[in-house]
Amino acid sequence: MAIDGITPNKKIFRYAVQLCQQIRAGLNILQIIRPEIKKVRKKADNARKYFEGFMVVATFAEAGEHETAKAMMTQEMMAEAFKNINRLLPESEKAGIPYQLTMRAGNPCKEIKNYIKEHRDVVLAIYDSNGEGHDARGVVKKKNTVPKKIKRALSIPVVTIRC
Repeated sequence: MAIDGITPNKKIFRYAVQLCQQIRAGLNILQIIRPEIKKVRKKADNARKYFEGFMVVATFAEAGEHETAKAMMTQEMMAEAFKNINRLLPESEKAGIPYQLTMRAGNPCKEIKNYIKEHRDVVLAIYDSNGEGHDARGVVKKKNTVPKKIKRALSIPVVTIRC
């Protein structure tokens, strides 16, 4: 299961666990964080509500220290992502599905492609776009091209689920 973002979708995670139960497979989870410095300034006000650390990142970005800001933001985002995925992992354990969690920062297409190359035993990918291209109600607001790029880049089937 490839998760594009900080918060995995519960329905998609449950689908992945149920599929693993049906085919008697383990669950490899790849969570990809996309630290984008350009968006930090725009989202600084919203970030303050959730993470005080993001304000420090925004300060570094405004001062031109983009590499420092990116490293700090990646660390903050990874910690939050780890906390969020850990809320769902007991479902996999409860279902008797062994799992392996890997977290990476970068471009989802590139990271998923590299992961599949490194893990030749993966036969199917489930892609959780984290609402990419949808508004808060799940309504499509723009066409999402990432899954097409991912599907073209991989040698295995990719399942994308919209919730």
